[in-house]
Amino acid sequence: MKRALALFLSLMIMCLILTSSSAASVSLNSSNTVIVLPTTKIVNGTPLHIGEDAITGSRLGAFLVLNGITTGTYTATVSVPVEYHSVLISDLDQVYVLNPTDMPDVGVNVSDEPVGRAVVIRVNFSRVEFNSTRGMAEFFDRSVEIVFNENTTPLDIGGDYQVVSTTVDGRDTMYFYSYKKVDSETKSLGETLSVGGWRIKFLDINIDVSKMLVVLTYPSGTVKQKPMAEDKYYLMYVNAAGEEDFEEYDTYPSARLNELLEGGALKVFLFNPTDFFVGINNAQMVTYDYWYYEKVKQYRDGDVYTGQWVWDINPAENLYTLYLHVNTSLHSFPRVFVGPGEFLELPTDWGLRLVPIFSRNEDGVVDGVDGYRFVRVASVSRQVSITAPKVQATDDVYSFIVNDTALSSLPDDKNIIIVGGWVSNRAWELLEEVYGKSTIDSIKTEVMTEGYVIKVLNNPKNPEYKVIILAGKTYAETRKAVERFMEEM
Repeated sequence: MKRALALFLSLMIMCLILTSSSAASVSLNSSNTVIVLPTTKIVNGTPLHIGEDAITGSRLGAFLVLNGITTGTYTATVSVPVEYHSVLISDLDQVYVLNPTDMPDVGVNVSDEPVGRAVVIRVNFSRVEFNSTRGMAEFFDRSVEIVFNENTTPLDIGGDYQVVSTTVDGRDTMYFYSYKKVDSETKSLGETLSVGGWRIKFLDINIDVSKMLVVLTYPSGTVKQKPMAEDKYYLMYVNAAGEEDFEEYDTYPSARLNELLEGGALKVFLFNPTDFFVGINNAQMVTYDYWYYEKVKQYRDGDVYTGQWVWDINPAENLYTLYLHVNTSLHSFPRVFVGPGEFLELPTDWGLRLVPIFSRNEDGVVDGVDGYRFVRVASVSRQVSITAPKVQATDDVYSFIVNDTALSSLPDDKNIIIVGGWVSNRAWELLEEVYGKSTIDSIKTEVMTEGYVIKVLNNPKNPEYKVIILAGKTYAETRKAVERFMEEM
């Protein structure tokens, strides 16, 4: 019984080793395969591939090179820079306002009034001159202005935001708040709501009287228990001085909220429980709304936005103007000159610039300005598909053909094709070491019985790669094995 079991296990192991992919299922090409030829002759101690071996190996090698060339479709996203131009704008010392008629592809909502989501881009040409000494256009203080409202500021923080303007110590100031509003969110007893550093843990809920007890943790880490009731408003904040506080209101505290924001509060959290009820599995639940503000930026009149672009804040009308500032008494705001081939870049991500169009005399010397154009530079992206040969191959056939003395172990990143029988190809010795003598003896027996074999074995170092035996009793039968292998591929 033990002998029978041992024999059965031996046969099973042999089957697992020899049960392998067919030639057609193996992806072979010259970039992932090594051909091992037998040593048929030695000259000056160097093994050479000659005669039938060389012919057979070269044909197989060339086949693998071609096998690595297929047709593929390649898709890529191509970005191309594109320029959009306005009409030529004459310098008549007028105040010019950019409009969609003069530049249909301006790329931003422009208007003559900063209403809704429109911005105003204006040039005061009485503050722009041609400097004949330098041959350049010179832009003076406030020659170019961009007017925003609370909906259109260039400050991009992502998500919703709110701009609040006020006057602090006689200086107009703008606070920029990130803003979040959540409606009808629900939590159960024992859960915690975390917002902006505050944590509200719902400790006890009394549905009969529509009240609850919470554990309130402040951003500083201070912990207090607070009773809360349905439809009340609970205002929590960190003011401009970093002081924390908690206030309760019967109605939405719009005046107090505005007061805090105009005062430059760092964080404001308004919490409003709207309903208490029994949920699934008798869980006590609370539904609530909340509002959260966090100050992320602030500017005052005269603060630099970028470069020589400075803020002018108008709290009375909620307008925010960026203007080109020139002040020769200050190192940061030197005179602004724009010469041929140059432009004045607007301080936004619109890619919009103002370009002087110069005139030249007969000698090609700049002698004036014909006018100005607004130019927008944008990148247009398109997907492009190309059908072309896809190559996974080595162009030198002999670079991946080695002799049997060069194969001392199985690689884990290549397929191996062993051409020829065990008499002439020493690689069979390695096969016995790897797969066992009994396994290889069975293959030898099949060669002698059938005339040739094509065996595709898993590489034990990496089953993604194969060890392929193409062997016959004679050179002619080995050639048959190779030809049949190529046909099946």
